[in-house]
Amino acid sequence: MSRSIDLFLKRTVPEREIVIRLNREIPDGVESLDYPREHAAIFLQYADHEAEFQQSLGLSWASDELSLDDVQLAIQLANALSTEVLLEPQHLALPDGYTWCLATMDKQLYAVDTIDVEDGIAVKPYARNILLTV
Repeated sequence: MSRSIDLFLKRTVPEREIVIRLNREIPDGVESLDYPREHAAIFLQYADHEAEFQQSLGLSWASDELSLDDVQLAIQLANALSTEVLLEPQHLALPDGYTWCLATMDKQLYAVDTIDVEDGIAVKPYARNILLTV
């Protein structure tokens, strides 16, 4: 059984910078097609978008023993890459009606409402964002 985490970055970040940063945060190692790493446990796929969140990152791995905290990873990446990071947390209870979180550069986490746009995803304008304690 494989596992995965999907993250969306507000601004586009070069793939090399993402791989380097992920390898600092994840000791099991991360690789991508353009940046292979021998014995890496996690594979990165990414795509650029024209939407509010301009880049999507997909992390996947096959080991059942490997466990990543998607929320903490999003918070760390938002701070390290100087961009907001959007995710659907896998193991965090959110307030009723919310399924998405937004990690900010100042290490805050908010429950947010999103909308699908033509080429990606965006935070719903004028919707209430709820600060979460992590």
